[in-house]
Amino acid sequence: MAKFRYTPDQDVKVHEEGAIRLLCKAFQSHEDGLPEWLKNSSDAYAREDTPEAERIIIVLFDSGRLSRPASISCLDFSGMTTEMIEENFRVWADPEAAIRGGLSEGVQGGHGNGGKCYMSQMFEDCSFLHSVKNGRGNRYGVEGGSIRFGYIPDRETGRQFPVPNLRQELDKILREVNCNLSIIQRVADMAVEKANGFTLVTGISPKGYSRGIPIEKLIEGLQEHPQMISTIELCKVYTVINGKMMAKALALPDIQPMFGGEEPRVILIPDIIKDPISCEEVSTTDDGAFQRGTLLIKTSDKSMRWKKKGRHNVIYKARSGYIGQVPVSELDIQSSYRDNIYGECYLESLEMFKTNERRKLADSPLTRAVEAFISDEIQKYAKEFENRDRKRYDREEKSAISKINEALDRWKNQFLDEMLRGMWGSGGVGPPPPQPPLPVGKPAILEVNLSHSNAGLGVAFRPTIKFFDKDGKRIRPVAYHWCSEDNNVAIVDQDLMVVNTFAFGQTRIWAETENGKVRSNAVPLQVVRILDIAISPREIEIAVGTRQKLDAICQLANGQQTSDVYLEWMSNSDIARVSSAGLVFGFAPGETQVIAADDKCQAKEPAIVKVVPGKGRGPGDKPGKGYPRVLVSGEIDRDPDTQEYRHFSKEYPPIAQDPIDAERNIWWINSAAPLAQLYLDSTKDYGYDSREWRMYHLERYIDVIVQIALTHGPTESESLSVNDWIMKWGYQDAQIQAAAAADLREFIATGRLPE
Repeated sequence: MAKFRYTPDQDVKVHEEGAIRLLCKAFQSHEDGLPEWLKNSSDAYAREDTPEAERIIIVLFDSGRLSRPASISCLDFSGMTTEMIEENFRVWADPEAAIRGGLSEGVQGGHGNGGKCYMSQMFEDCSFLHSVKNGRGNRYGVEGGSIRFGYIPDRETGRQFPVPNLRQELDKILREVNCNLSIIQRVADMAVEKANGFTLVTGISPKGYSRGIPIEKLIEGLQEHPQMISTIELCKVYTVINGKMMAKALALPDIQPMFGGEEPRVILIPDIIKDPISCEEVSTTDDGAFQRGTLLIKTSDKSMRWKKKGRHNVIYKARSGYIGQVPVSELDIQSSYRDNIYGECYLESLEMFKTNERRKLADSPLTRAVEAFISDEIQKYAKEFENRDRKRYDREEKSAISKINEALDRWKNQFLDEMLRGMWGSGGVGPPPPQPPLPVGKPAILEVNLSHSNAGLGVAFRPTIKFFDKDGKRIRPVAYHWCSEDNNVAIVDQDLMVVNTFAFGQTRIWAETENGKVRSNAVPLQVVRILDIAISPREIEIAVGTRQKLDAICQLANGQQTSDVYLEWMSNSDIARVSSAGLVFGFAPGETQVIAADDKCQAKEPAIVKVVPGKGRGPGDKPGKGYPRVLVSGEIDRDPDTQEYRHFSKEYPPIAQDPIDAERNIWWINSAAPLAQLYLDSTKDYGYDSREWRMYHLERYIDVIVQIALTHGPTESESLSVNDWIMKWGYQDAQIQAAAAADLREFIATGRLPE
């Protein structure tokens, strides 16, 4: 083929506003926007090589008064010249924005978008910076909702005005946000004394906080946000709340390492690794252009799955510092110790895959290969802790425990068969028997419940409501209407009695009787920005007349990962139907797909639902189709597919089930749970043949049966209130315990296995 020749255009046409709004999509929350301001302040200090003692950043929260709107501000003692504002700050999508104009050691970098995006999108009134440098000041900002910045009130007045006294100017501007110089001097006196400038960035009327700024939540989020790690390490960050200086600087949450993992595991990244999709080898050094990278694996003594989610990541770093992250929970790691591991990956060649929001790296053969390498190394490291914790059972112990488990499993299947047939009617399928009508009465209490505390954008769902008389007895509903605290976020369609979500933010939903005399509890609802949706399990098989729950695991813009989100669930046929909570009902044999979405995001992969003819279910059915199989972890039972032993840490629940187990309908009795370890310890007068272990073993089976009873019956239990759920759980538990006491009395007393 002849060499390609063409004449390129002299310019590139870009729709400016459209391009900028696209860049800003990742910064539409205070949780993600505020760290951008602090990062910019940290970078300003780094560019000037400011001494560590003078790197002070102050975040100011003001809840406002009748005469003064609420505001969020960020103060540093670096300052910007007019040239810096016009040649650096105001330029969008500049990859050199963070390092231009000074030293680059310690600069975290970016594209010059995050701070401006936060200013332009997340404040109702306006956002502005008041900056002083070398005796000259600038006041520059943007109206809420606009992306066109400018000088305040005009170029002549707000640009390069003289500032003869820096302290007086700082005191004057601080008073606009309910603060003053004397309040901050205790922590910033040296910084003010040495400074030749300052920058105060302020947003007026933060969006979504009509009932007040959740200050404690935002501060907690700052300390957990991956973007803040370097900022907190490099600078002292203080907070002023409604004019009061908080004594302590922000600090990263203390993470105590596991015993045996006190020091980070340092691993050199090979020059060549393999892309798991194409299976092609890729260079991690760009064929020698960059240095080899390192992976640091760290441990946490406590599970990071819930309380330290913000740190439960592998942080990517390159030449410009922090460039992104991957949650450890998203890596392919089959070990309970996954929840106790986090780390850092430094690799220069990843720099070009940094995205605008600096979260997930751009997809490429190299980034996929690096992620697979990290998964493998964490898996190996986790296995070391599993091996350390393994309890070695002799052949007699293993055989005896397995026989007990097999016998209890047979009893469980027989009991479930009788119970579920009673719940669904003859043959295990069909509608439940009709319930007696509720009595008429005068309502005294209205109880409203939502099955999820979050919702996607453009989603419709139906709240549940119950009516009670003055004696607490449930009665028949009377005429009522719904109310929403913020109709901009969500409103209730009074005709259809469904909630419709319209904008990101928080509101509360309640109901009132038409005469206005009785009002229900108000339940909070957060409309969240969703970046990604993954349905779990990806494939299920259910019988006609039965059902199974699907979870939509949502990656939110604030970094949280949760399945507690209302979405639109859709099925493309009448083979199966799906409720607003993801509960799939089998109606006719065949195969269909189920998808979850909101107006802005849709699950990339649908769930495949296979509905098979209804038939008697029992222990002989295939995994995932018949009754759940219960196995004992540790060195007792092997995984039926891999033929390997499964190990869970002591922090896992007594009955454990990973997503891969849910797909196969398998439950594990966690032999590493504290009481399980105790009752299996023959050196402490217990052991596999003790009455205590038999009782514990049986109680775990009862736990499994109760969960099956609550999720496989005809009532949509996901709409129950907490009190109703507890009552129903207790009722089912009592029934099953009574059956166990009757059927297994001799086994409990003597150890004789049931037939």
